[in-house]
Amino acid sequence: FTVTCLEVMRRFLLLYATQQGQAKAIAEEICEQAVVHGFSADLHCISESDKYDLKTETAPLVVVVSTTGTGDPPDTARKFVKEIQNQTLPVDFFAHLRYGLLGLGDSEYTYFCNGGKIIDKRLQELGARHFYDTGHADDCVGLELVVEPWIAGLWPALRKHFRSSRGQEEISGALPVASPASLRTDLVKSELLHIESQVELLRFDDSGGKDSEVLKQNAVNSNQSNVLIEDFESSLTRSEPPLSQASLNIPALPPEYLQVYLQESLGQEESQASVTSADPIFQVPISKAVQLTTNDAIKTTLLVELDISNTDFSYQPGDAFSVICPNSDSEVQSLLQRLQLEDKREHCVLLKIKADTKKKGIFASPCGLYQ
Repeated sequence: FTVTCLEVMRRFLLLYATQQGQAKAIAEEICEQAVVHGFSADLHCISESDKYDLKTETAPLVVVVSTTGTGDPPDTARKFVKEIQNQTLPVDFFAHLRYGLLGLGDSEYTYFCNGGKIIDKRLQELGARHFYDTGHADDCVGLELVVEPWIAGLWPALRKHFRSSRGQEEISGALPVASPASLRTDLVKSELLHIESQVELLRFDDSGGKDSEVLKQNAVNSNQSNVLIEDFESSLTRSEPPLSQASLNIPALPPEYLQVYLQESLGQEESQASVTSADPIFQVPISKAVQLTTNDAIKTTLLVELDISNTDFSYQPGDAFSVICPNSDSEVQSLLQRLQLEDKREHCVLLKIKADTKKKGIFASPCGLYQ
């Protein structure tokens, strides 16, 4: 007979301290990805102290902390910070705790990521140790530049932590553990799935269409990497070095939480009206564009001036206005073709949040699929 090893969802405690919801959204993303990677995240706001107890917590801790004011922790973390800063606590108060922390901030302010740094420093002073290096995400250049790779690295760090503590778990009987042979098998299977997923990304068109021919031609010319590359402009469907030469890193597919409905085609007039607002919309040219960052900057920042001399709207300092920037028509067409939705380009799109999800969504008025 065959014995199947018992698989368990490894639990970790996931806390977030947020001021405007950014840290919460990132923590929820970690929580969703955890299931895909075989973990169970016990998610709580750091202010909900009645739902967790770090003094007795044996699972690894993951904390996502934003920064507010002049380098202060969020309001939701004030009570927590006050409690851990109690000077009567012994230096080994959190000696049993293993944690990883992701701090959010903006380098344009003096005390960058200070909310996370305050908590990180104090936890270490009380004996807690990292199982994963602290990350500092900068909203000035884009939080995702640190957040996404930090989350990607969290899963192997958690696996390493649980492997190192596996012997103690077997002795205590706290959690069932798979045999070393099955662990090796799982690792091999995981690697094979990873390779297969990378290969699958290249199968744009199994029917042998245009994309398949391009791939075949690229394979033939694999030793002629410089041929015709400079003839193509960077776009949604074609990138240029160094991006085109970088290895592809795809995040885990999140659980479905949207329902998409395609209704009958909209009339041209109704279709255009669906993207407008209550205020008038003006089409104006760009009169000036200056690059403010250096060429080797992580993220390009531009100063763009719009010529509104031929418009009749008035404004005052402090007013806000929106800019509608259309995507390239060729890129939209390519995307519709890739999704096999060319014949439905004028259909009306309706989006709804699924009833059994915690996600929130604010959607614009129904519009055509092409829009």
